[in-house]
Amino acid sequence: MTSPPLDVSGRPLALRAIDWDPLFAPRSVAVIGATDTEGSPQRAQWRQARERLLARGAHAVHPVHPVKPAIDGVPAYRNVLDVPGDVDVAIVLVRDPLPVLEDCLAKGVRFAYVFAAGFAELGTEEGHAAQRRLEEVARGPMRIIGPNTNLNLIEPWREGLPGRKLAVVTQSGNQGRPVVQGQELGIGVHAWATVGNEVDLEFADFAAHFARTPGVGAIAAYVEGFVDGRTMRLAADEAVRAGVPIVCIKVGRSDQGQAMAKAHTGHLTGPDAVHDAVFRQSGVIRVDDIDEAIEVSGAFCHTPPLAGDRVALCVMSGGTGSHVADLCGLAGVPLPRLEERTIARLRELLPGYLHLGNPVDTGGVATARPEGRKVLEALIEDANTDVLLAPITGVFPGMSDAITRDLIALHERGGKPIVVAWTSPIRDADHRALCEAGIPVFHSFRTAVRGIRAMADFWALHRGYRGPFADAPREPSAALAAVRDRLVPGSTLDEVAAKDVLRAYGIPVVEEAVAASPDEAVAAAARFGYPVVLKALADGLAHKSDLGLVRVGLRDADGVRDAYAEIVAGASGLRLTGVVVQPQVTDAVAELILGVSHQAPFGPTLTFGLGGVFTEVVRDVSFRVPPFSREEALRMIGETRAPALLAGVRGRPAGDLDAVADAVMRLQTLALELGDSIRELDVNPLLVRPGGLGAVAVDALVITS
Repeated sequence: MTSPPLDVSGRPLALRAIDWDPLFAPRSVAVIGATDTEGSPQRAQWRQARERLLARGAHAVHPVHPVKPAIDGVPAYRNVLDVPGDVDVAIVLVRDPLPVLEDCLAKGVRFAYVFAAGFAELGTEEGHAAQRRLEEVARGPMRIIGPNTNLNLIEPWREGLPGRKLAVVTQSGNQGRPVVQGQELGIGVHAWATVGNEVDLEFADFAAHFARTPGVGAIAAYVEGFVDGRTMRLAADEAVRAGVPIVCIKVGRSDQGQAMAKAHTGHLTGPDAVHDAVFRQSGVIRVDDIDEAIEVSGAFCHTPPLAGDRVALCVMSGGTGSHVADLCGLAGVPLPRLEERTIARLRELLPGYLHLGNPVDTGGVATARPEGRKVLEALIEDANTDVLLAPITGVFPGMSDAITRDLIALHERGGKPIVVAWTSPIRDADHRALCEAGIPVFHSFRTAVRGIRAMADFWALHRGYRGPFADAPREPSAALAAVRDRLVPGSTLDEVAAKDVLRAYGIPVVEEAVAASPDEAVAAAARFGYPVVLKALADGLAHKSDLGLVRVGLRDADGVRDAYAEIVAGASGLRLTGVVVQPQVTDAVAELILGVSHQAPFGPTLTFGLGGVFTEVVRDVSFRVPPFSREEALRMIGETRAPALLAGVRGRPAGDLDAVADAVMRLQTLALELGDSIRELDVNPLLVRPGGLGAVAVDALVITS
């Protein structure tokens, strides 16, 4: 197997290549641990596997049992090595799978399902040791699904449902079951992969494969933790390119959720805010519950790409219009002004006392009449809108059935997408008809609006998409050689050394000198020009301000001498190596923080936000994981209040936004090249000067791994 190319950090720039045909269309299958013993769970699994695989076209499904000569009348073999011919897939039902898997590897089996539990999900050393032994086997040519998995991947699914199909990837069987029951909403299912502990095949492998599969319209996922943040991003990159969105429930938003996830699959869920940021930059749609996952992913399967996010809202009451309009506003979904010709048509169709703008209130009076369809047609044909949203609030004979017929007829005619919010608890024939017609049906106003927002955002990303991995650096820069030897493992670089690292990567830093005496400090201050700043410089010193070891606004020699003496006295318990003298930046319009830290499972992660001494109190920050584009860097900056400050506040000049973006991109290069050697890096503050004058780092901290 050819190894994928690597970036400068040693991380892959492409997913591994897998020949999936033997898994999805196996010719010969061995079921190891098959039995016909009454009451045994393996009996049901054997029978289910044989029936389903033969129906899928497998030539033979062989039982393997150490004693029995036949299972259900089918000749059995004592060992997988005894099965005649090649074996594409082994289904391993035994409690101790390791010896069996070693035999499968020797046999040349291509894929193996491992049902057994009792591995890393236990959280014990024994469980982790057992999983490590499985990982050793998985380094061979045989691919392993599981352990702690089942046979959802060979389940049969209903045919003839409208639209594209949904692929499902879950780390929990029970959490996937209601998703695939989205078939009841007219959502066809292509396949459901339950990946369990992911000792080998992982979420990313299946997600990328499904994204490349013709006829798949969306991927719905339930994830407790990703094996590797880079492979997850590579899978998401494939999905955006293919126009197949990943709609993901990712648990771990709370301490309780994180603890349960670790107990269930042995994954570390990772910092939730970083997952949110990575999902945004990767085009993954994060949802919070199963119904939302079903309905949002199903909407992608049932609609063509949205051209935009402008909604025409047609309601049967003013209350509904107010409620949904409010939710649209909160979600950033515009309700544009309708064309004048549309409003003129509506005046001919509806009583003048109804609201004929957007939302359009039919009052229910026109719904059961021919005018009802003409109202819907007018909204669909309006050039100022991209999608029609029609809430159906309660089953009411003569109204709900009439609007259902009209919506289905318009949907079948093609053109602008239609979305329905069905908020009645009654699921009647009209509800079923909408689903069977392939119209996206949501069951709350909020989720319908959320779905439209998600579809518009994904298709906008897809249309202009250029993935970040093609331009990721593969060869180290000259800066790496210049600073690598300074990063002694397990150390904290002093401020001057930390800024030397920044300077090597082109991040502007303030001028400075290290003084060993008051006279040297005064001489440096005179050279820079007043006012100046003095700081203690000591090995392992991190937060100088907290210890009172910083003096600012010093305007003469006497002030510098006094400040020097105060810093030396205050640092009596430290190994002081000097006092740093810097010119004070007096024209800064904003104080920002830039940082690099390790965040599982993504590795080096950039932090950007408002800086200064109150950074941890304000907590106005955003995150990105390299590699990413300059456009993404600007989006990262835009997720904070920094652009508002940089635009100029209360007569202050505007800040140099381009210089901030430059600093982010240069720090990204540093993170890619040095990130695995650095546990934490802070630039705080990065002072942003007025437009054209740049930005400068005046303090920095580097802690090595």
